[in-house]
Amino acid sequence: MNFLLIIISAGLAVAAFALAVFLLAEAVLALFPAEKKRSMESAGPIAVLMPAHNEAAAMAASLENVRAQLRDRDRLIVVADNCDDNTADIALKHGAEALIRNDPGRRGKGFALQYAIDVLRAAPPEIVIFADADCIFDEGSLQRIASLASQEERPVQALYLMKAPDGAGPRLQVAEFAWLFMNKVRMSGLQNMFGVTRFTGSGFAVSWRDIEKVELGSGEIVEDLALTFQLTRVGAAPMLAEDAVVTSMFPTGDDALTRQSARWSLGSLRYGAQSFASLVAEGVSSSNFKLIGAALDLIIPPLTVFVTALLGTLAFGLLVWLVTGFSGAFSMSLWAFILTGLAIALGWAAFGRDALPPSAFGGLAEFLLSKLRIFGEAGRESAKRWTPTRGPDDTEPRS
Repeated sequence: MNFLLIIISAGLAVAAFALAVFLLAEAVLALFPAEKKRSMESAGPIAVLMPAHNEAAAMAASLENVRAQLRDRDRLIVVADNCDDNTADIALKHGAEALIRNDPGRRGKGFALQYAIDVLRAAPPEIVIFADADCIFDEGSLQRIASLASQEERPVQALYLMKAPDGAGPRLQVAEFAWLFMNKVRMSGLQNMFGVTRFTGSGFAVSWRDIEKVELGSGEIVEDLALTFQLTRVGAAPMLAEDAVVTSMFPTGDDALTRQSARWSLGSLRYGAQSFASLVAEGVSSSNFKLIGAALDLIIPPLTVFVTALLGTLAFGLLVWLVTGFSGAFSMSLWAFILTGLAIALGWAAFGRDALPPSAFGGLAEFLLSKLRIFGEAGRESAKRWTPTRGPDDTEPRS
């Protein structure tokens, strides 16, 4: 029995230490700015696809923002997917094309995007950009990622950030930093290490040549992760354009926050557990190091889940030490915890001071407690299907 406890605790500690080292490497490498790619000329025709499920209350600002950055030859297409509101009417009112899709048995963002891709086959653009219905591109950012995707001949992800609304309080300031740590610190470090990033939800550009190779209509709730690995498999690994920024505002209602967090946290945990081993094996067999790097990053859980898991591993290592006298697992788990803390501290010191000033540190406990809701019934249900982040509890427009 003691031998089994030692083996289990040692295995968990080694895994935790390895992931902590990888996370710290990402944070350190993020400190070194990547070489900025030039965009010497504009891309050919662009189609911006905006999937929307009951987004009528919050999408007007996003539509106007995208239209202002498009040229006459570009298209903005809203896919009103299984809507029971006037999403399509709002899209038309603000100058977009509207595709109405009703298929309750195949509901999901991936299905909506695949529907639009199939429509585009009649007159395909050079570049397809995916944008959520609640996001705002910084001036010039939309054309920037389109131009880079054309010239670099690979997909491009804009730096996607979530912001806390003014006066939202410390909890959402902590959430803003956690999002920044994932999408700026970790993705910058990953790109510097392996030359690849992950699609992070909104604001990514893909050539028609690449997007027609993959199947989007899988029903995968974390469709951005699935698309990352589909494209990386076929030699079209995405790159990060940190100087192109797309932003959205956190919802303020507890239910909306739970829906948003659950889809990403639970969905990415499930996808990583199911796919990690096969992705690494495929990457090794094909010498696709970008695929291996993206898979290694994938297996690190969202920050709050990872820290909680490290605490559990540390406690288990302490228990094994007390029962068997074997201290190795506890020591290695403690080092994993320290290295993770150092990675977070580096990310905050270099990039996160504005998002999370010291005066907001008090929101950390409330933020961590709020994360427990994603493992409740509402969170688990939200992670099974595509629902709009903003509901009746949180419908103010984003700006």
